[in-house]
Amino acid sequence: MSLIVKLGFPQPAHSLALPTSTSKNKTQNSTLTLSSPTTQKPNGTYGSKFPSSIGINETQPKSQIQPLIDILHGCEDMGSVKQAKAVHGFVLKSELSDRNLLVVLNHLAHAYSKCSDFGTARRLFDEMSCRNIFSWTVMIVGSTESGFFLDGFKFFSEMVNSGILPDKFAYSAIVQTCIGLDCIVLGKMVHAQVFVRGFASDTFVSTSLLNMYAKFGKIEDSCKMFNTMTEHNKVSWNAMISGLTSNGLHFEAFDHFLRMTKEGITPNMYTLISVSKAVGKLGDVNKSKVVHSYASELGMESSVLVGTALIDMYSKCKSLSDARSVFDLNFTSCGVNPPWNAMISGYSQCGHSQKSMELFVKMCLKNIQPDIYTYCSVFNAIAELKCLQFGKQIHGMVLKSGIEMKVTSVSNAIADAYAKCGLLEDVQKVFDRIEERDLVSWTTLVTAYSQGSEWEDALTIFSKLREEGFMPNQFTFSSVLVACASLCLLEYGQQVHGLLCKAGLDTEKCIESALIDMYAKCGNIAEAQEVFERISEPDTISWTAIISGYAQHGLVEDALELFKRMEQMGVKANDVTLLCVLFACSHRGMVEEGLYHFHVMEKLYGVVPKMEHYACIVDLLGRVGRLNDAVEFIKRMPIEPNEMVWQTLLGACRVHENVELGEIVAEKILSVRPEYSATYVLLSNTYMGTGSYKDGISLRDVMKDRGVKKEPGCSWISVKGRIHKFYAGDRQHPEKHEIYAKLEELRVKLKSMGYVPDLSYVLQDVNLVENMGIPG
Repeated sequence: MSLIVKLGFPQPAHSLALPTSTSKNKTQNSTLTLSSPTTQKPNGTYGSKFPSSIGINETQPKSQIQPLIDILHGCEDMGSVKQAKAVHGFVLKSELSDRNLLVVLNHLAHAYSKCSDFGTARRLFDEMSCRNIFSWTVMIVGSTESGFFLDGFKFFSEMVNSGILPDKFAYSAIVQTCIGLDCIVLGKMVHAQVFVRGFASDTFVSTSLLNMYAKFGKIEDSCKMFNTMTEHNKVSWNAMISGLTSNGLHFEAFDHFLRMTKEGITPNMYTLISVSKAVGKLGDVNKSKVVHSYASELGMESSVLVGTALIDMYSKCKSLSDARSVFDLNFTSCGVNPPWNAMISGYSQCGHSQKSMELFVKMCLKNIQPDIYTYCSVFNAIAELKCLQFGKQIHGMVLKSGIEMKVTSVSNAIADAYAKCGLLEDVQKVFDRIEERDLVSWTTLVTAYSQGSEWEDALTIFSKLREEGFMPNQFTFSSVLVACASLCLLEYGQQVHGLLCKAGLDTEKCIESALIDMYAKCGNIAEAQEVFERISEPDTISWTAIISGYAQHGLVEDALELFKRMEQMGVKANDVTLLCVLFACSHRGMVEEGLYHFHVMEKLYGVVPKMEHYACIVDLLGRVGRLNDAVEFIKRMPIEPNEMVWQTLLGACRVHENVELGEIVAEKILSVRPEYSATYVLLSNTYMGTGSYKDGISLRDVMKDRGVKKEPGCSWISVKGRIHKFYAGDRQHPEKHEIYAKLEELRVKLKSMGYVPDLSYVLQDVNLVENMGIPG
């Protein structure tokens, strides 16, 4: 009988004659139609390569079964289970010798496994009446590649118990299984057996073992394996370079790359990809150019995988011009997205977010489909630029693609972008739609609420995170410490500090500075100093945190002394450090020193003054009554002063009761921000301070007419882990009667002691003014 199996290859069809049986048990030809000849696809992973000649009966012509093997290789290439089953049916109806049937069934099981149908491969294996080393190795590899690592080890044990001794391919396969089981003990047992059976000198097996040790982080053992090998081939060099790279030994990886080329081994695609990662981590442009030159000489620069690696490498080295050069020369007409993703990501990571988004638009115009990596990079750029409108448009694209809820990393990036744009409600909506939340999801939400000044909610979410069984990382804790600092919750902050110590995260740089800031803002400067002293090598952020803490506590001399120590230690100040120094000088009225530090910012520290620095100098001059100098300073500013600068000057006018200047300044602010309540309050208090009560009350009426509302004053305390807030004039608190009764009791006691409240720094209430007998 005849069987026609049609495989969808793109070239003209031709026929191969295969033996089959007739009703008279005579052999005749049956036609199996292919669309092109196939050959075995080269496999880069040494753990799953099998010699196609195993088990073939040399007394019969090899051509009798070779076409079937070629077809099965084609099935593997295309991942076609359907076509593999067609071949399976053909084989069952054919009469092959036992030896040839075993060979074909082995390849058939391998094809099923490679087509992600390991269940069928296993059933086929179970039904086989005869098995050889190839059969068992196929099952070990199939189990491992399908994630059934324990089954893979069981197959190996059963094989040995059945009397079949492993060959180099079986040993290589079981080494991969040990990696999957994450069990170095089993790996070492296999290594011992390899040594006893004399396979230690085999390059194929040794390469598998050195790869295993690298995967387990035992890179020293990998190096020992590599150095004791009698022969190094391309695969062993690649395994060593990749292992060094994955273990953070980037310089050593590059050194092995150079040694490899000096020994006459030509790098291939995998070599260049691994060494590109290593050089990218080193951030060395010169080494990048060495790798690039080899890629060019070998004609691999235009390869999508190698070219993408080169773009990423240059981007990591901050050499975006070189990265863009590789991209423009090879991939502007590329129809796949990896090179585009690498260039978009490079721009985003290097702070060129605008270029990142522009390239994304070009990519879309060329009808190149974005994937999860594209979207993550683009949303990082959107977060950096706080480009809300563009973000919503891209979010719409993601929703249409159906990616958002399925892919957690994309949802996390979207949530972070909304958080940076200050849209907490949208952050919460995205978070609620995530099907499988991870630690990044929770950390993004905690950070969003913490940065959005919703500190109590941030702590509530942190508690839920822990209840869900997630272990916070340093970024989660950092945001929680910000919330503790902002709420002045010393006890809660101390508990968080304890959790950090248990988790071994208390020595992380971002945590150390956050702890200093938290203790300082909670009033415990001594504990902040202790945390600082425990840091072995304080960086700029740590120094800034402790200087800021002392400045906030009014310990100006200590703050400035710390700044001097910082300079002596060779740690370079940044813009925030210098702002803290100016703040300290301002609060002590040290005008000359403050002006000195301001004028040398750019020359000594390379810091261009920002609006905050200008506002601090205005405050410095205003506090000592040099209002005219402050005005002149503002006039000489190289950038247009914003409301922060003018508001600072208005505050000085209030302190020194300069109504005339205060009115001019207030007018400037209200022309830009008519809804800014603080301007009305300061000017009103300036009027009140000089006895112009009618003007002060009149300004209050203007506020009311314009619909401007002052945010009520708020204070809070924490009792048994619960935060209780108190607002000025609050009538909604469940215990309001008891609270007001206690306040009245305190007011009477204070009055009896002769205390007279200073009302000059608050927006006056009309009824209060009248009741106190203040003339209008």
